[in-house]
Amino acid sequence: MLRTDSLESAICRELGRIGPCSLEELNERLPYYSWNQVFAAVDRLTREGIVTLQRPDSLDYILSLARPRSPFSPIKTPHKIPA
Repeated sequence: MLRTDSLESAICRELGRIGPCSLEELNERLPYYSWNQVFAAVDRLTREGIVTLQRPDSLDYILSLARPRSPFSPIKTPHKIPA
C-alpha cells in the first residue's frame, strides 16, 4: 500500500497540472490507488482547505485546488456573545 501523503501530493500535482476535474477523472489519472483511497484523500484535503469540491449537477463532483489565502486576508473569528 502506498503512503497517504504521497497520494495527497499526487492529487495536488494532478489538479495543478490539469485544473478542475471530476472525481472520476482524477481517479482514472491515479491508477495505482483505489477509488476509496482517492476519495478519502480528497475528503482530507477538502477539510484542510487545500482542495475545493463543487457539485454543479447531481451527477458528479468537480475538484480544484483552493486559492491560497492572502496574508492580508482577515481571519474570521467567532463572535463572542456578551454575558
